[in-house]
This record gives sequence, C-alpha cells and structure tokens, in this order.
Amino acid sequence: PLSANIEPTTQTVDFGRPAVFTCNFEGNPIKTINWMKDGKRLNHEESVLRIDTVKKDDRGMYQCFVRNDQESAGASAELKLGGRFEPPQIHKKFSEETLQPGPSMFLQCVASGNPTPEITWELDGKKLSNSDHLQVGQYVTVNGDVVSNLNISSIHTNDGGLYKCIASSKVGSTEHAAKLNVYGLPFIRPMEKKAIVAGENLIVTCPVAGYPIDSIVWERDGRVLPINRKQKVFPNGTLIIENVERLSDQAIYTCVARNAQGFSARGTLEVQVM
Repeated sequence: PLSANIEPTTQTVDFGRPAVFTCNFEGNPIKTINWMKDGKRLNHEESVLRIDTVKKDDRGMYQCFVRNDQESAGASAELKLGGRFEPPQIHKKFSEETLQPGPSMFLQCVASGNPTPEITWELDGKKLSNSDHLQVGQYVTVNGDVVSNLNISSIHTNDGGLYKCIASSKVGSTEHAAKLNVYGLPFIRPMEKKAIVAGENLIVTCPVAGYPIDSIVWERDGRVLPINRKQKVFPNGTLIIENVERLSDQAIYTCVARNAQGFSARGTLEVQVM
C-alpha cells in the first residue's frame, strides 16, 4: 500500500532562516506529489519543500499528498517560529501643528520591535529623503528602541501636508500620521503619473499645502467632479473612482485648492488605466 510521511514532523525555525520539509513515500509508481499549507494548496510538486527565509506567515501545518493510479496517501508536519518576535510598535508620536513659515521644525517617532524595525517618512504619500533643508536620521537606543528624527531647517508654506512615519520589519509594519499646517497661499505639490489596473479603485489625495484652505475640488475637462456615481470627492482632497475603466476613466485630472480670499493653486494628475 501507498504510505507517506514528512521529515521532520515538527521544526522550530528562527525568523529569516531556511526551513526544509521532505515528503517520503513508499509504494510506486507515484504520479503526483502535492503540498498544502493550512488546507490551502501550494504551487509545489516536488518531494522537498524549501523555504529560503522564514516569515511570520510561514508558520503553520504543512501537508504532502502522494497519488498513484490506485490510491493516495498523506502526511502532515508543523513549522513553528523560533525566537521572540514582536511586530513594530510606535511609542512616541507627533501631533498636528499649525505654524508660521520661517522657523525650523522637528518631528520624532520612536518605535520598538524584534527584529529591530526601520523607520521611513512620507509626506502626502511620497517617501522623504535628505535634501538641502530636510534631514532624516535614526539611531538605536541601548534598550533597542529606534529613534527617528525628521528635521526641517526652515519651514516654507509648501512643507505643509500629511507627514507619516512608518516602522517596518520582517514581522510587520505600523504607521502614524499627522498634519503640519504652514500659513501661506495655496500650493499643490507635483503629482506623479498614476498607473492603475482596470477594475481596481483609484484613491488619490491632492497634496495641498498652504493654510488656511477653504476648499479642494477635483476637475476633469473643466467640469467639477463628481460627474458620475463611481466618483467620490471628499473635503480633504481625496478622490475615489471605483472600478476604473480605460475608456471612461483614463484622463488628466486637475485638483484646485482655494483659500477664502480667492487665491488658488492647481495641480494635474495623469491617470493611466492598464
């Protein structure tokens, strides 16, 4: 009769290390070998299953099934995560501020986790890196916390927006965001062309700076959106188009931000539907 077993039947592997399961069987000829994890089929049909770098999602029960013309047999084994893993957590956060242009500005995020997370920064969804007047630095404290500082040497109106710090490691990620409002005329940062797969939802927020802002609207071909039921526009400048189609939704969209005195700024976004 056909029989199968997996070696080892259980293994504990440290995060980021390799894991190997071998499906042994007796009774020939074997036609197919299939692997499953937690009841879901894996795209693997060889007797040795190798995971090069174990991640959090890899822990669980693995099954191998062998079949010949007459019968089938199966076996199972468990993969456990070794070590002590903690998803990133952000302990120290920054809050919304409203400032005049000119002074320097300092934002800080402190995070912990095992393995030690890395912290990155975004402004209105765009990753920030060091420039003439913006410096990002981080260091690890003696107790393993990561401290990341974002320094802006002299604030301009166009530094305003939604700042986000993201703490991420192989075990997961977490984020914190708050607005920085800088007094001044409306300003819209350049938007990169957005490519989106047909059938998906387009979600984009207009990267507006300047404060106070009275209204943010989106336009297409000179018409203020929404012009159909798929489009939604929110007061914070977020545009959502559900179930995008190439014929109806591929276009140039314009965001317009205005203040109470009637000053405005415009920015364009090219949307390409694949």
